[in-house]
Amino acid sequence: MQLHNMLKFKMGWASATGPEVGTVLSSRIRLARNLSDYPFPNHAEPKELKELMEVSFEALRKSKHISRGAHLKLEDLDHTDRRFLMERHLISHQLMTENKSRGVTIGEKEILSVMINEEDHLRLQGISPGLSLKETWERVEALEDDLGKKLRYAFDPKLGYLTACPTNVGTGLRASCLVHLPALTLTGQINRVLEGLSRLSLVARGLYGEGTQVMGDFFQISNATSLGHKEQEFIDNLEKVVQTLIQREKETQKNLAEGPQRIKTEDMVYRSLGILTHARSISFEEAMQHFSYIRMGLSLGWEMPATLEDLNELQILAQPAHIQMVAQKELQPSERDLLRATLFRRRLKK
Repeated sequence: MQLHNMLKFKMGWASATGPEVGTVLSSRIRLARNLSDYPFPNHAEPKELKELMEVSFEALRKSKHISRGAHLKLEDLDHTDRRFLMERHLISHQLMTENKSRGVTIGEKEILSVMINEEDHLRLQGISPGLSLKETWERVEALEDDLGKKLRYAFDPKLGYLTACPTNVGTGLRASCLVHLPALTLTGQINRVLEGLSRLSLVARGLYGEGTQVMGDFFQISNATSLGHKEQEFIDNLEKVVQTLIQREKETQKNLAEGPQRIKTEDMVYRSLGILTHARSISFEEAMQHFSYIRMGLSLGWEMPATLEDLNELQILAQPAHIQMVAQKELQPSERDLLRATLFRRRLKK
């Protein structure tokens, strides 16, 4: 557990200071880039992957935008460390398991990061709190431009940036917002909402991105393709749709709080608070659902023994690898459930 000290530093994107933080936990911009002198990672030889990782680290160390970051070789980390990084949205599930000649550079406050030798050679990422796609894009674009002066990207005049997956060809852009939609879920509207996203060239994924489940009523909404439009057009489209989702969620929450379902809604929110402040054992999945209802209570202005930033921090610490980092040892699932419940009782006392 070499990364234990990272627990001391709060992630910039979890600060609950951005626009619309009551509904949007974070905004993310990711750019896929490949280097023209190397095969894609899934076709590269081990020697080529290792060389590309070193070349990339060298360029990143010289970049003014991320030079002071941590440059980590994933094969030097144990499974808990790698899962810890995935839980903080700094590496993908793929890099958590395939770590040979793979790496990650993490900038200050974890706002900027770069995965090396995932599906593509480079995955540049920026994450900011709330609905802040424009600001996040500006940071990532500046880093991408700077690295482009040191590395030669694979680019085709007709297709744009070349990527391992055809859905990323063109801009290589994936813009996303992690949105909290408990009221739309409770009222059964969420399926219709998600079905409508595909018609707008958007897609919804789980808490940790592609191939992961939805927990705590959090949905990661992102563009489905990256070809045929400019980066700003993809970003503007996403922001417009997310603004609509925010409005619908707020209206639905108000209806639940003021209409015939008021008592039932209050009971659900405060029952969740009671469980988190008194449970002796609780799983991460169950905790996330209770946190979801408490977040909704905060959004409605109800009295709670925590702020949105407190909840963000607790939700992050509640994750399996984070719990093990707190304990500084490997734990069985039942032991993690005990420690998680103890953490909640201590932090949610009035």
